[in-house]
Amino acid sequence: MMASEEENSGFGAGGGTGMDDSGNNLQSASATYQIAGNQVVLLSRKALNPAKAGPSVITILAAGALPTFADDGTVNVRGAKGVRVTAGPPGVLPVVGGPATGSSSTDGVEIEVSKKQTITLDRGNPLEPTSQSIALIPGSIVIDSGIGDVIIRSKTKITLAAGPNSITLDALEGITIVGMPYVQINPTGPPPVDPGPLPPLPPGQAYA
Repeated sequence: MMASEEENSGFGAGGGTGMDDSGNNLQSASATYQIAGNQVVLLSRKALNPAKAGPSVITILAAGALPTFADDGTVNVRGAKGVRVTAGPPGVLPVVGGPATGSSSTDGVEIEVSKKQTITLDRGNPLEPTSQSIALIPGSIVIDSGIGDVIIRSKTKITLAAGPNSITLDALEGITIVGMPYVQINPTGPPPVDPGPLPPLPPGQAYA
């Protein structure tokens, strides 16, 4: 602890209350409150007696001023090498439980959850037509732009593929559509059944 902190261990007007009989420890500051260390760990676990039982939660909130708390408040998260966000039960084996909390290979931003969980990005109220969302759910990926446009842009190539079928937009070669066993455009019903080869005709005759 620095000298200025030793003189005011409460970090500002009011200071900290310390541990009370219920197991709560409250600290506050009228200005900046800083924690520094080589490794900083915030751990939330189930409450121990005599504390009141409750869910294990960590909340990071940057609120504005009363009455709306919406005029200010920013949360900055940055890792010089990477940031990894995971969810799910602890992973025991690669195929059991959730993803590993930390990874030495993280280089950038990673978001990973267990195979039974979802990842969602939402903008706006889902009941509003202007709301938009991207959801990674078990079995599918859903992109919903509401009344907005969906734009996928590339200066070289875009490929949509499902099994052996594909549509490729190539900046140099144009548009290529591959459909197996066929390609349908504005179908009004099931495709016609292939009757197979026609039987041979007598010599000198031909099908019209």
